[in-house]
Amino acid sequence: MRKSVPKLLVIFSMIATSAFAQFDEVRLSATPKKLDEQKDRQGNVTVTTKEIAYTVTVENRSFKTISELQIKYMIFYLDPKPGSREKPLEAFHKGSQTLTDFAGNRTLTFETAPLKLVKEELDSGFYFESGGSGRSKDRVTGVWIRAYANGDLVGEYSNPTTIAKKREWKE
Repeated sequence: MRKSVPKLLVIFSMIATSAFAQFDEVRLSATPKKLDEQKDRQGNVTVTTKEIAYTVTVENRSFKTISELQIKYMIFYLDPKPGSREKPLEAFHKGSQTLTDFAGNRTLTFETAPLKLVKEELDSGFYFESGGSGRSKDRVTGVWIRAYANGDLVGEYSNPTTIAKKREWKE
């Protein structure tokens, strides 16, 4: 038992640091935030619209001021079509934010542009002629953020970490 504890500590530290696939100068992180949620009825369907954004934290870990830091982000989500038997489409929501005169050893936060996620539920006793599911729900599958200074990549964050390996960065 005592021999396995150090192994677990090593594994946990690797997991914790892998979420921050970072460079030396700029550290990034993101936390989802629910902005609004509304329910509506459209015939025999209950439609719930949820608006979310990410709060992005940017940390300048260097001792120098970065004159212009451009942060670009992509939020990936699944967008199933109600009543469809096909695999849901994967879409992405992208945007950017520019920070000027970002002093050394400082931390700033900003919020991404809002993203609307829709959930549709067909009333019980009703069905789609196609035989598809009576429920469809958009869901976020990951977020990928990059920081650029003078055109050079100086920071990167992805959650889950595999999103950067499975997806392609779109400018």
